[in-house]
Formats: sequence, C-alpha cells, structure tokens
Amino acid sequence: MAYISSIDALRQLMRSQDKGIVKISPKNYTLSNGVDYCCVGLKCKDGTNYSVLAYGKEARELHEEATMMATRSIRLVSPTI
Repeated sequence: MAYISSIDALRQLMRSQDKGIVKISPKNYTLSNGVDYCCVGLKCKDGTNYSVLAYGKEARELHEEATMMATRSIRLVSPTI
C-alpha cells in the first residue's frame, strides 16, 4: 500500500480499531547529522507491529499528529469520574 506522507500512513493504520500507539519518539528529537526525526510505534491486538518514520518538517508534524491521536485514545478509554 502506498501513502502520500507519514501522517497519511499513520491515519490509515489507525482507522481499524485493533491498533494502538505504543511509542512516540521524544518531541524535537534530532539525529546526529542535525535532521529532525520521529518514529511512531503501533501494535495490533494480533501482535503485529508497525513503525511510521518521518524526517525534517514532516517529523515535527508526525509527532504532533501521533501525540494528538494517543491523547484522544486515552480519553476514550479512561473512565469518567
């Protein structure tokens, strides 16, 4: 399957309810050569793992999108007091 960006890939992968974000690299993470980098780890209920990677400006955008998705999913499963 082809994606137009890492954010598109993340959105497509998260469409099914059997996946969850398990790890997001730290905000503003930079490789030793100075390039911004982001890695988002996803895990399926069946044990399949996915990694979505991005570099540069797209890395910052991917981090923001993944953080928003992870926060939203935590709110959906958290009990209301």
